[in-house]
Amino acid sequence: MRFLYHIVPRGTDVGSRYAPASLVMEGFVHCSFRDEVRESALLYFPHDIELEVFRVDPRRLDVPVELASSPRGPMPHVRGSIPADAVVERLSLDALAHAADRVTGTRFVFVAFENMTLLDLVGALDPVGRIASMGFDPSAKVEVVGATDHCVWSCEGATLTVDRVRPDLTEADVVIVPGGLGTRTLVKDEEVVSWLGSFPHNRLIASVCTGSMLLGAAGRLKGKRATTHHSAMSELANYGAVAVNERVVDEGQLVTAGGVSCALDLGMHIVRRFEGQATAEKIAAQMQLPPEFGRRAV
Repeated sequence: MRFLYHIVPRGTDVGSRYAPASLVMEGFVHCSFRDEVRESALLYFPHDIELEVFRVDPRRLDVPVELASSPRGPMPHVRGSIPADAVVERLSLDALAHAADRVTGTRFVFVAFENMTLLDLVGALDPVGRIASMGFDPSAKVEVVGATDHCVWSCEGATLTVDRVRPDLTEADVVIVPGGLGTRTLVKDEEVVSWLGSFPHNRLIASVCTGSMLLGAAGRLKGKRATTHHSAMSELANYGAVAVNERVVDEGQLVTAGGVSCALDLGMHIVRRFEGQATAEKIAAQMQLPPEFGRRAV
């Protein structure tokens, strides 16, 4: 995943959502990758205008990004207005040489709770955690937090505890919610639902199994395609979702996975979205997953 750069006249106001004239006229916001910005500025802006560049974090875009072919290589087109918090920096053209190209340091938060299905959690966490542990991005962070208590799982004499309970979710780039019998209670817990609802809607939230019900209670499924455990598919309609019988369903900043073992599919899908195909294949091989896990597309 790479940062997007958008050239503007100096002092351009972002507002709550940035929507330049090109969005109205052409249906998208023109962006460039870092190394093409200067050439874009020379091609499309008069030399007597003072310019600056927005660095746009794609992790915070709730609209599609399409790569268009051009003589200068692929150019990202953002198909909608850009949320203000996705504009993470304003730069001069001279500062571009020191600007970031690759997106790093992604903060993944896994939400755990008593009576969750443990494989829902660890099946997704293991491949995502390997982004850092295998050296693809050592600055990536994975944290498991509690929805209601520090003790988040117990079974057969073993317990799993966490350091933090319901931390500020605006610290996270990605939130992943497992499923299990505990979701049946938590969908009625106003504090938990409100806390999940506080996660910005322009960032990626994902679920495994009946964790999708918690996303639905938090208002994230309405009008979206989604999946869950096969035994609970009919319940998705209660949250305004369109049920889809697939292992993973990607709706942009909402990704849902089916039951239990689908957590592995979800984890690999997240790796692929953030770190690319080659990294996904290497992680799948290290985990001795069947080769299709590294190649699988949704």
